[in-house]
Amino acid sequence: MIFEHPRALRRRIGEVTKREAPSKLNIFEDTSEFMSIDAGDVLRLAGNDYLVMGHAREGRFGIDEQPKFWVKSSIDLTTGARKIVKMVFREMFNSRIGATVFRCTRSAEKESAILRKMRGHPNFMCGQSVRDAVGNLVRIIDYISGPSLYTYLRGQKMSHEAYYHQKFPQIMQLVIECVEAIAYLHKQGLHHGDIRADHLIIKNKTDTYVWIDFDYEVSNLNYDSFCLGNVLQQVVGKGRHSLYDIRLRPSDYPDFNNTLTSSDMSLMFRHRVTNLRKLYPYISGALNEILMRFSVGATDPYKNVDCLLEDLRLLFPSGRC
Repeated sequence: MIFEHPRALRRRIGEVTKREAPSKLNIFEDTSEFMSIDAGDVLRLAGNDYLVMGHAREGRFGIDEQPKFWVKSSIDLTTGARKIVKMVFREMFNSRIGATVFRCTRSAEKESAILRKMRGHPNFMCGQSVRDAVGNLVRIIDYISGPSLYTYLRGQKMSHEAYYHQKFPQIMQLVIECVEAIAYLHKQGLHHGDIRADHLIIKNKTDTYVWIDFDYEVSNLNYDSFCLGNVLQQVVGKGRHSLYDIRLRPSDYPDFNNTLTSSDMSLMFRHRVTNLRKLYPYISGALNEILMRFSVGATDPYKNVDCLLEDLRLLFPSGRC
């Protein structure tokens, strides 16, 4: 609902925030200039008011906590529920994996199509798309409470061997469900476009992993396959493992015998180790073979997500590693 009277709006803000609202409020019905919209402002969208609490943040390319000014953490003033409001942001770049160049374009329309098509699917974030007063396509996303898979893996303080035998089998089953979800998405003629371990949220108090942030439209569907390989490497390895990590913390790799070659590295990130069995020899050979199909030395990379899923289901029919 819209709180048209300023006094009613301030009163409602005080109710949901438990603090006094400012005497003057900025109300935005046009989200075009999203840099001007800040904490304490109100977004008036499709007959509803949303209080902006701040900018969403994420780490990327080794830089932590970068603000995403086109994504606002908000509160639905009608229900009091937390929401993520994503505004239109135009961005385009190329991503190279091996010899293949992928064109990536940020598209509000593409993300809106997935929200419609996958509505109700437990492994995809939920939300609705609305038009602001000038026609910008704004996505209003239900907030998901819980850590990202990336954060969860980094927080595991046990040894890798203990993790591999105690926690990895269950995590892998949940990740396979997420690969199945991507395969289903592809059958709908759609793709995620930005698959990363920090775009997989472990929903609190459930055994459900949820994909978020799928507004990148990529020129080739198989981009998702390569990105899934990167996620799998982190799940098997309990995080990322680079040449720098090995030099910095050699005690974390007591079984490493200094035999890495360029063929053992990730095709997507050349400084990360894909041949994890050279770091942790107890990893099963069959599992390591799956990982190696995403390496520089791969001679038979996966053609699509279905092929990857078939191998994972054969190897993990009931959580065995």
